[in-house]
Formats: sequence, C-alpha cells, structure tokens
Amino acid sequence: MPAEFFKHLDAVKSAIAPTEKLRYINWYIQHGCDLDCFYCKVPKQKVGIMTPDERVEALTKIRPLFDKKPMISIIGGEPTLRPEFLIENVQAAHNAGFLVNLVSNGWGLTPDLINRLAEAGLQYLAISVDCDAGAEKSNLAKALELHKTTREQGIIPVINTVITRNTKPDDFKNFTHQVITAGSFISPLVCSPEVPEGVFSSAARDAVPTQAQLREIVPWLAWQKIKTGRVTVTFSYLWTLFNMGTTQESTKLWHCSPHFRTKDTPGRGYLTLDSDGWIGPCQEFPRQVNLLEVPAEQLSLQLLDQEFSEVSQNCPGCLYNCYIVEESLHGPASLAETSTFIQFSQINTNKPPTS
Repeated sequence: MPAEFFKHLDAVKSAIAPTEKLRYINWYIQHGCDLDCFYCKVPKQKVGIMTPDERVEALTKIRPLFDKKPMISIIGGEPTLRPEFLIENVQAAHNAGFLVNLVSNGWGLTPDLINRLAEAGLQYLAISVDCDAGAEKSNLAKALELHKTTREQGIIPVINTVITRNTKPDDFKNFTHQVITAGSFISPLVCSPEVPEGVFSSAARDAVPTQAQLREIVPWLAWQKIKTGRVTVTFSYLWTLFNMGTTQESTKLWHCSPHFRTKDTPGRGYLTLDSDGWIGPCQEFPRQVNLLEVPAEQLSLQLLDQEFSEVSQNCPGCLYNCYIVEESLHGPASLAETSTFIQFSQINTNKPPTS
C-alpha cells in the first residue's frame, strides 16, 4: 500500500468510526457563471460577498466543528471567473485546515492557474463536463488535457458529469471509459429536481433519470469502480441510486437525516457556507444562520441543529451525491472504498497514473 495512503488515515478513521464532528462543507464563493445549465439556478441568486477578513473569520469560526481532515468544496457560480479571488480563497481554506476541493466548468482554467492553485493548497479539482454526445458545449478533450497538469501537481483529477433523463446509457459508458483511460477519476451526479424555496436546482422532475436508466448504468459503474478504483462516488451512493429514480407512478428521492450525526447514530455531517457568511444544512438551503453574527463561543452543532432541523424535515428529497455520501459513509462498509483511496494516494509528482 502506498505510503501516501497514510496521509488520509484520519479521514478513513472518521468514516469508519463517526464522531460528533462534521466532515464536509460546500462553500459558494460567488454566484456568477458564464454558463446557463437548465438544471442550475445558482447564477440567478443575488448574494453579497464577504470581505477577506470576514472570510478568514468565517472559516476560523466553523473549523472547530469539523473532524481532523474535513473537505471543503469551493463552488459557485463559476469560481474561475475571478482567478485572483479564487486563489485567495483556496489559500484561506487551506490555512484554516481544510482539504480543498474545487468544482469548475473548466472553461476558465489554464495550466498556469492550476499551478497557482496547487501552490495555494488545492488538493482536488473537479471539472464539470456534459456527458451527452450531442452537447453544445462539451469540453471533455480540454478538461482531460488540463488534468495532465492537475496530476503533475499532485492534485486529484476528477471529471464531474450530470446524468439526466436525456442521458443515453451508451453515451455515458463511452464518456466514462474516456475519462478513466486518460488517468482521471469520474464523479457521476444524478440530476436532482427543484426544491421549493431551494436555491440550487431548477430542474423539473421530468429531468430526473428513470429508474430503468439508473438500473442499467449503476451496476456497470459499480463494476468500473471495482476494476479501476477511479469512480469517486461510493458504493453506498451507487446503491442509493439503484433504488431511486422516476417510475410511471412517482419520483423516488433520498431524504437526509433531520439531525447531525453522533458517535452512536448516523446523520448529517455537512453544511453549506454562502458567499455572504450565511450557513445552512445543504446547498439548497444555505441561508439559515448568519455566521458572522454568532459569537465563536456560542457556535455549536447543538445550536445549528435547532436552526436546521425543521428545514431538513420539510425538504422533499434530493439526489445530491455529496450529502448522501457524507451521511451514508460510515462503519465497516467504508473499507469497500479502499481501492479508490489507494488510487487517490497515487496521484503525486513521482508516479504516473495507473488504470
């Protein structure tokens, strides 16, 4: 087993033996975007942006709520629209003690920017690409070329793609094969429908894949994960998807726990930080508590649980992999992810990618 694997032992331990700490946070650093995906309403939000001092305050204030090696996922909008601002935020998150993940549509990325993000502390770069063969703005070739630089910098190279009702299974399989063959990781996301009063998805329920679609795709994807270790989503997420989707009668969705996890019970292990300092239980509902107005000594999971639980209980459900993964990944089943952890650990400047 590669020595680098042991750098992630704290994260593995927290998955196998959950504590009363969080593991994951999404952070909208801004809301503007240069694309207009039909299933995303984020760019339409008019939300302010914290000052540099406020961002440091927010990250410093929430860090004690998290485990030793938590992940922070920087999202938007499109984060690369403001390169210097992005680098500053990656650095701030890294300095606060987070493993830093960036999600980008890739159009504004360059090798130079990736190099600078690596210097700032970026550890995981997910480029979102449309897997549909007829997509107008598919940028897979560019994304895979950029990921050569990503690997050289020791950053985990990931391709995100959204599966919708229009996704043809054969197109998706061919797309996934190209990603894995090129030495990158694939992170499939299933289109989640709009949530009333939510701020993330604008997709209608008829955009959610059918159960028949998912039952054709998911077993194949699980086999690719077993063979290569280069499918980032967990087996627990794949199993969830296998049981979800749209049938003739209804759309079956996943429901998160109304409460945070404890040492004895599974539950939410995540939250979302908005660009203006408000936090909420997930990316659909980030605006529940103004973090900048809560004194650090009063901030606790017990306080947030009281503020968030009603929202979580009233949510109609979703299919977002980040939340399903963080809630479901615990106990001995976490060991099934070992092959993917090993593939992650091999991404460094001294080793070529392995298939």
